[in-house]
Amino acid sequence: MTHDLIIIGAGPGGLDAALYAAKHGLSVALIERHKVGGTCLNYGCIPTKALYQNAKTIRSMHNLSTFGVHADAFRLDYDTIKARKETIVSGQIDAVTMSLKKAGIDLIEGSARLQNDNTVTVGDATYQGNHVIIATGSKPKMLSFEGDDLPIIHTSKTILDLEVFPKRLLVVGAGVIGVELAQIFQSFDADVTLVDFAGDILLTEDKDVRKRARNLFKRQGIDIHTNAALTRVKQESDTYLATLTTKKGDVNVAVDAVLIAVGRAPNVGDLDLGNLGINHTPQGIRVDANKRTSRDGVYAIGDVNGEWMLAHKATYDGYRAVNHILDKTDTIRFDLVPSVIFSTPLIASVGVREDDLEGEYKTSKALFKANAKAVAMDDTDGFLKLIADGEGRLIGAHIIGNGADFLIHEITALIQKGTTISEAHDIIHSHPTVSEVVHDALRQLD
Repeated sequence: MTHDLIIIGAGPGGLDAALYAAKHGLSVALIERHKVGGTCLNYGCIPTKALYQNAKTIRSMHNLSTFGVHADAFRLDYDTIKARKETIVSGQIDAVTMSLKKAGIDLIEGSARLQNDNTVTVGDATYQGNHVIIATGSKPKMLSFEGDDLPIIHTSKTILDLEVFPKRLLVVGAGVIGVELAQIFQSFDADVTLVDFAGDILLTEDKDVRKRARNLFKRQGIDIHTNAALTRVKQESDTYLATLTTKKGDVNVAVDAVLIAVGRAPNVGDLDLGNLGINHTPQGIRVDANKRTSRDGVYAIGDVNGEWMLAHKATYDGYRAVNHILDKTDTIRFDLVPSVIFSTPLIASVGVREDDLEGEYKTSKALFKANAKAVAMDDTDGFLKLIADGEGRLIGAHIIGNGADFLIHEITALIQKGTTISEAHDIIHSHPTVSEVVHDALRQLD
């Protein structure tokens, strides 16, 4: 069978690239060996955000007395929590599958093998494509330590399938996945220990955000160890003990489950990239600005190219690749990819960090505790931080606090349009809203 475009992998990048290509008149074959939606829909973004909403509701229940509501007795129904998660995931899968069908995309189940620039085999079937997009995503990295084969050792995928939520959880890796899941399970009444080999948590974030986040997480009851490593897990009678090696000596922690969340690695599967002459490293498939590999008709998008492992980045990678196939220009800025960490409080960022800057620049902070709407919501932890360059243009924003997942997109738009501080300051914000923190931070820069 011949198609204009063959896409290997039906995660967010592959799905959206397929729909976008079909919308623009290309015939598309989409190959998936596991489940439509990839890690994001089945084991990552969507199920964890369903659990995050449960966790957020539980935290709110503990704080109801602030609003004059007294509901001291409530219980958690873990079966309902898990069933809700699965219902949300299955509903999204059904919706995606229907979209593919309506768009006339050929969805092929099986493991793909790339034979050359335009030939892909799936089992005994052979498919020809004028162009090929590799969108095979990533897989969890693992650690080697004594006891790493014990049944209580989990990845971010398997931890969500537990029949019983752990009461004592060790999370190894204080990046985005580790922090999100640590807080979710802590809300479900687990004693959580968070450990990282680095000297701080959330190393991708701005230094001021990291400092505030660490303090707030510790206040919530999460035990944090940095400059530390998990070296052993062993079973003693009816319990498991995990040994953390720190600068102050070994620390033993009783655990019911251990989550290994030390990052993800590009998943090239059975593609046999070396024999095809496709340039790649353990960090990912090398691509140019149009997401084209070293083979002219083959593209690589999303996690597999190792640039930035975010679902929405994969989507826009796909748009760029398809646009190049269509000889169509776009204005996508891959230096302005907003990111959101679904912790409590929320964390969001876009653009440059102060950690990485030299030369002339200005920063400002607007505190949520000074925002009337945030005070009314009793949600005042954190701040919004703006960064402007020496010419008075916005170049970065970092938020920890109320509504960060919404606020970051206003600032992304301002930066992408090259908005000056004075121009942004003149944009009217409704009162009373949390979005006024943007105005307040701008006023300090003006």
